[in-house]
Amino acid sequence: MRILFLNTFPVWGGDENWTINSAKGLSERGHHVVIASLPGSEIEKRAIENSINVFPFKLKWDISFWKIPGFRKYLRENKIDVAVCVQNRDVKIGALAARLEGVKAIFSRQAIDAVEKKRPYHKLAFTKYVDGIITNTVSIKNLYESYNWFKKDFIHVIYDGFTMPERLMRIDLHKEFNLQPGSKVIMGTGRLHEQKRFDLLIKVAAMAKQQQLNWNIIVAGTGRLENELKQMANKMDVEEIIKFIGFRKDILNLMYSSDMFALSSDTEGMSNALKEAMAVGLPCVSTNVYGVEELFQNGKSGVMVSKGDAEAIFEGIRTVFENKELRESISYNGKELIKTVFTMDSMIDNIENLFISKLKETASL
Repeated sequence: MRILFLNTFPVWGGDENWTINSAKGLSERGHHVVIASLPGSEIEKRAIENSINVFPFKLKWDISFWKIPGFRKYLRENKIDVAVCVQNRDVKIGALAARLEGVKAIFSRQAIDAVEKKRPYHKLAFTKYVDGIITNTVSIKNLYESYNWFKKDFIHVIYDGFTMPERLMRIDLHKEFNLQPGSKVIMGTGRLHEQKRFDLLIKVAAMAKQQQLNWNIIVAGTGRLENELKQMANKMDVEEIIKFIGFRKDILNLMYSSDMFALSSDTEGMSNALKEAMAVGLPCVSTNVYGVEELFQNGKSGVMVSKGDAEAIFEGIRTVFENKELRESISYNGKELIKTVFTMDSMIDNIENLFISKLKETASL
């Protein structure tokens, strides 16, 4: 198959990680794969690092219809069989171009609830331009099916795969980040964006200080809220308890060296960071965003708390720290779940089979 992934998001996140992993896995199975992305973006850099073909494509606006002829030309000249459009603007421009060009199979990847029922043009784009939606959680599938827009078997749940590195390294977090001696270390990671609600972790730090608990919180990631969050931590006098350490490539080693992982988001699809933490055996506390019920299995693999509630996150963390049996149980169960269900081979198998099935269906028409 000749497959093109279109992902024009300018920064790195879960969708970009999925795009790279999917493209790499399919390429390793002998398919011709290319990633179309913004020139100079992180996803383009990582595609090149992984020897994946790239097509620099400047698409910044949902209304960039003048980009369609050039994109159609690329699809035609490269004889693309399958197009996967990741961002909503990728669907509005890229999927429309692919439909006009007669690409045999067109899919959209939707890891969060970005298709909104209140937007009529979403219904147009996602029912007319694409042949199916790929999502990574049953909760998103159920939400979209409740719109009554889509025909049966239009939405496909394919869990994201995870590959455990051959070797994990312990990092002396207390020494590297000048943490309180003997403190319990809580890890958080992600873009410093409103949806991630890292302000709640700052409030958790303040509660821990007030109750004289020896906790430290480390947040890895960058984003436009970085200065605002640091100022908030300073204002609440917890800048020594919660540390914003910027972008790190050794996230798994940082998690492996921590005592707890906390996800404070208001919205997610199925958090890659949460799966990574579970994979390295880290006990996890998460807000009740999409995908967490599937990951935590009614409390078997983690502790789920209410969204937007710093006190609930604080109590969830404290409960796990104070209950050794619970801590060990959710750590073991979470690690086993990722190891057996969320494998990279399984993800690539399911994506490959979906594409082949759609191409066979198209050929029979």
